[in-house]
Amino acid sequence: MKVGRVDRAELIEIRDRVLARMAADGFAGADPFDGLESRLFKASGLGRFRLCRLVWLQAIKRGPNALRHFAVIPPMVNPKTLALLSGAAGGVRLGDFSARLLEMQNSDGGWGYPFEWQARAFHAKRHQSNAIVTSFVVDGLMAGGMMPDHPAVIRAGDFIEHDLWRDGYFTYFAHDDTEIHNASLWAAFALSRIKQGNGKSEHAVRRIVDAQGRDGSWVYGTRGHHGYVDGFHTGYILDLLDRFRASGTDGLDDAITRGWVFYRKACFDDAGIPRNMAGKDGYLDAHAVAQAMASLCRFGDLDGAIHVAGWAVQTLFDPKCAVFFAGIGQLGRDRHVYMRWTQAWMVWGLSIVIEATKPTQQERPMHEFDPTAPLSFAHPDPARPEKEAALRAMPEDVFRVLYALTRAEATRMKVSGDMEALYGLTRGMKTLQRIGGERGIILAARPLVQTR
Repeated sequence: MKVGRVDRAELIEIRDRVLARMAADGFAGADPFDGLESRLFKASGLGRFRLCRLVWLQAIKRGPNALRHFAVIPPMVNPKTLALLSGAAGGVRLGDFSARLLEMQNSDGGWGYPFEWQARAFHAKRHQSNAIVTSFVVDGLMAGGMMPDHPAVIRAGDFIEHDLWRDGYFTYFAHDDTEIHNASLWAAFALSRIKQGNGKSEHAVRRIVDAQGRDGSWVYGTRGHHGYVDGFHTGYILDLLDRFRASGTDGLDDAITRGWVFYRKACFDDAGIPRNMAGKDGYLDAHAVAQAMASLCRFGDLDGAIHVAGWAVQTLFDPKCAVFFAGIGQLGRDRHVYMRWTQAWMVWGLSIVIEATKPTQQERPMHEFDPTAPLSFAHPDPARPEKEAALRAMPEDVFRVLYALTRAEATRMKVSGDMEALYGLTRGMKTLQRIGGERGIILAARPLVQTR
């Protein structure tokens, strides 16, 4: 199946190359809002002042990459990155990050961003639990099969239900009463997955429906400076309302229909490319592009999603570095590279398009590897021919990362004494070395253990 000017196989290759690059970086990287973690800024003492925090954060976000380098901002692992790769927000599960996410849970039951940040409405401490990150992580954990009665999920539900609830909505932070519509709906959805039929989630959903404008839109929030309408948060709300509808919530059809008509008309240009701000052309953020692919797939406009995916890989993808750029504006591409905001979201969005265009079982040509999962072979392994064919077609950088991940896992199994797992991983390493030799890819050949 052709995807714009890029076919599905090429989309898979691009997605897997970006994912392999993320894995090679340990899923740690930059973020648009991590400027306050700058060692230079911390040393200046200006972090005591709200205005200085706001100005510095915007300077790092909008300034050249050289400024970020000069400011010395360490790469960080964001739990939302791992949640997106775990299948949160209706995405495709690309790896099991459950153990790592559980390690990142805060004592209050929630999850937060790994950096301090300042918004006009509130100031957040590093790792401070909030509605969005907590909801995405809960969604990702449960997408991987974690049950509502798991202790970590119960603690997260208690945090949402008791710490974030206000009179009719869920707030973004426990220490603040700011009402942001997409955050409230996300918290309502996460809580509904943990406690089905709870009254607070139902009340919050009704409040979102009541907040819809006559034109079908939703402004960002209730404060004076929140009166704008943007594409990716509109997509958030529509996707969540549709998931509520699918779970049995009645009375949402009209709001979804009117919202979809508005979204399709105002949040895309005449060429079918997403917009950041409803009804306005200008700078386009990769996050809005990723969300558009997912929302178009969800509401049945697969051709539109394919068109956006083709445009994205031609316009925002850097094949040399295997990254997506942050966006594009009147002055050309924004060459910032963000682990959560750009790479994770684009991998998430492309994976949804790839899944939606999946061929039938009869048409499926070969096994698709997860570049974040070590390669192991059973003995005998009936799928070996299929797996080896996939290895021969795999991009070299993905191939090398797969070998490194497999070797690291084999070392861990050797230390733990799990010999059965070690044998399978060692077979995987030897297969990678053999096929790498066929392809002219030289890999370390030091054996960990003799296979049997």
